[in-house]
Amino acid sequence: MNFFIDGAMGIGNSGVEHAEFYRAARFDQAKIPYRFVFVELVKELHEAMDKWHLRDDQVINMWEYFVHDDDYLRHGLKKRYPTSEDLVVDGTNTHRIRHSVTSAGMRMVYHYVKYPDKHDPNNKLLVVSTGRIELFNVESNERRVMIEYVDDPNRKALMTNIHLYHQNGKHYLFNNLVDLHRFFFQQLDRVFGGHSTFLIDRGEENEVALATHKIPDVKLVDVIHADHLSDRDVPAHPLWNNYNEFMLQHIDLYDRVVVATKLQRKDLLIDFPQATKKIVTIPVGGVRDGGKRRNKRKLGDPIKIITASRLASEKHIDLAIRAVAKLHDLGSNIIFDIYGQGGEDKKLKQTIQDVHAEKYVQLQGLSNDLEHVYPQYDAFISASFSEGFGLTYIEALNAALPVVTFKARFGAMELVKDGNNGFLQEFKRDDDDFNVAQLVKGLERLMQADYGRLVKNTQASVKQFQDHVIANKWKELIHGLRAID
Repeated sequence: MNFFIDGAMGIGNSGVEHAEFYRAARFDQAKIPYRFVFVELVKELHEAMDKWHLRDDQVINMWEYFVHDDDYLRHGLKKRYPTSEDLVVDGTNTHRIRHSVTSAGMRMVYHYVKYPDKHDPNNKLLVVSTGRIELFNVESNERRVMIEYVDDPNRKALMTNIHLYHQNGKHYLFNNLVDLHRFFFQQLDRVFGGHSTFLIDRGEENEVALATHKIPDVKLVDVIHADHLSDRDVPAHPLWNNYNEFMLQHIDLYDRVVVATKLQRKDLLIDFPQATKKIVTIPVGGVRDGGKRRNKRKLGDPIKIITASRLASEKHIDLAIRAVAKLHDLGSNIIFDIYGQGGEDKKLKQTIQDVHAEKYVQLQGLSNDLEHVYPQYDAFISASFSEGFGLTYIEALNAALPVVTFKARFGAMELVKDGNNGFLQEFKRDDDDFNVAQLVKGLERLMQADYGRLVKNTQASVKQFQDHVIANKWKELIHGLRAID
């Protein structure tokens, strides 16, 4: 079996989960079996699965397995349960207990405690935190899991003393998540008959658990979803995300490392020139086979611009808002719609107010149907300084939208060809005014270009990303791993 290893999934997901969804569709296309595997304790996992059209037999959660049994791994959740929530506070308001019943049939008992904030001695308020969690099987009322938390001086709340009860007739105790994850992955491999392939999408504990003390006959594939480096020329802070550190230091423990672009593979080979066979390129998104062609020849009036992403600080959507506002103030008739949700929602609303753009810049919320939304617009804009692939870029290009963005590694530079299917602008990480001016320049170049030619080039530029091409790449990788045994 092939397992996609991740932490959690929710109603609003990051690009990692969407890359997994796309990969699953390509595995279906190539007739390759797989399971989504999530290791975090998620109350509303199955509600999120319904939103993303995932079946119960496609998804495995580590904690749900510990509460249920081996049959859950093979066939998924047997039935859904009514959910409930109840909080009990003692008379001194010192301790409290929360009872939660999930649709997966877990009764979760949270024991909260109050204590002084050791991380901030100046904080006079007591900290309320989880001291212990117990997980019960709703059907049998058996306690199956007990977890204690310690307040580590450096890493804050950490799980420890993890007890598993009634696990195939045995009682287990684990001191940390790495050992627990390793045990769980061993059970996955055992129940599905061995010779598993684990595709690790995220999670440092998952990396360490699988790469050290490897399970016999298991293949490990590490999937890099973003730029692995922050800046190659800054030795003190080279990594974009510390999650990649373990793999980059132990690349010899992995059978394959998958990146989304040819440019990122080329960059990795600078540091690992011996890994030409190990590091492979498979895009994390693509376009439908035989998609509809569009031949829009003129920009609209008003010009309609779209962006779609998580509303996160690293996306710098506020810069795009300011750029559109400058163009509007210079006399351009322009509309800018922003699709997505995230923690920057309030900041972006404030930015819109600050530049008096309420009439022509709108936050449209999350859409699960962007394929039909994109054709309503004239162009796509992104202000991200780094995109491992840029799934929304390729979706926009396939919808015949030229892309205006920064000249950033790796997705923008690989997918957008300056002056051909969009416009790449320079950027400076510490100079917002410069970046806004560059986005304004990119939009002005769009308005001055031969728009019909740009549109024609957009869809031609994504032929290599058709679904069947990517499905075949995964088929070659998965089957090739077993061919080298």
